[in-house]
Amino acid sequence: MISVKPNSDRPFVFLSAAISLDGQIATINGDTLLSNSKDWIRVHQLRAECDAILVGSGTIRADDSKLTIDEKIIGKTIKNHPIRVVVSSKGKIPLNSRIITYKPDILTIIATTSQCSLKKKQKFENRGCIVLECGNGPRTNLHHLLNMLKTDFHVEKLMVEGGSALNGEMINQQFIDEVHLAIAPVICGNGVPFFTLPSALPKFSKSPFFEIIDHSQIDDMLWLRMIVHYQSRRIT
Repeated sequence: MISVKPNSDRPFVFLSAAISLDGQIATINGDTLLSNSKDWIRVHQLRAECDAILVGSGTIRADDSKLTIDEKIIGKTIKNHPIRVVVSSKGKIPLNSRIITYKPDILTIIATTSQCSLKKKQKFENRGCIVLECGNGPRTNLHHLLNMLKTDFHVEKLMVEGGSALNGEMINQQFIDEVHLAIAPVICGNGVPFFTLPSALPKFSKSPFFEIIDHSQIDDMLWLRMIVHYQSRRIT
């Protein structure tokens, strides 16, 4: 279960990901098949607990994700699927993406900026999406987005499913409250890292502290649940 902490201006945010032993969420060729069948149950159960799911446009272009809950996997009917939210400062999302075409009755929000053309915005809206202009760019203003998700769309629990740049920016701006991480027993040497931070951390003492509060083995994978503390780790 997800522990919700009260926050006045944004939802409770948790990041869910599967990574390789060498910290990659995808291979250099875009292979993201890391989760086993039981881990997929975990992912869909987490989706069922949240009010919205947030991804970057790169994830949509690479995976063409539906971002829905598979009712067969979790064994129950879902009355209200989470809102689907895509961050794309210039609206670089194909109109035939499944996040738009699959189950169009589920609300999809495109979080963009003033750098997205009016023509693109109208095309998204004609497909039933809601377009939120969050700042002037070059990046979508995440604080503005999170505030609107809570105040205008009543999102209390937000699930983040990557990719690398969005994960890094959310951590950098201290918006991630928890991390749910599944580690697969594979390596790829070079690929897409779990986080891409805007700038490198010069020392480990500058890193947030990820406190492990729960863990288990999911067949051949290791699952960790961590609270994120935006302070240095104390080594005793």
